[in-house]
Amino acid sequence: MGQLHGDGDDLTATFYSKDPESQGDVECDGFYATDRDSWIVQGKKRGPKVAAQLVALADDETFLEISGPTAEVFVRKYVRERYGIDLGSATA
Repeated sequence: MGQLHGDGDDLTATFYSKDPESQGDVECDGFYATDRDSWIVQGKKRGPKVAAQLVALADDETFLEISGPTAEVFVRKYVRERYGIDLGSATA
């Protein structure tokens, strides 16, 4: 993906997926696809100790922690839609 310029308000976000264990719309992290071939990630804010560990975090950038189950459902859905491969469900 190329560089994203501007304030980012010139995009359209469409809900894509969320943590399958979440209850309704309360505190659930999620992914949103945009019309600019990018992703908006909704998740929990973390503080300066985490920010200090990230490589090259620019002043106009932020970061979010997303849950493992949310990332897993995203990857499985992405692979199925993009490549036509069903990865099945995770086993413990």
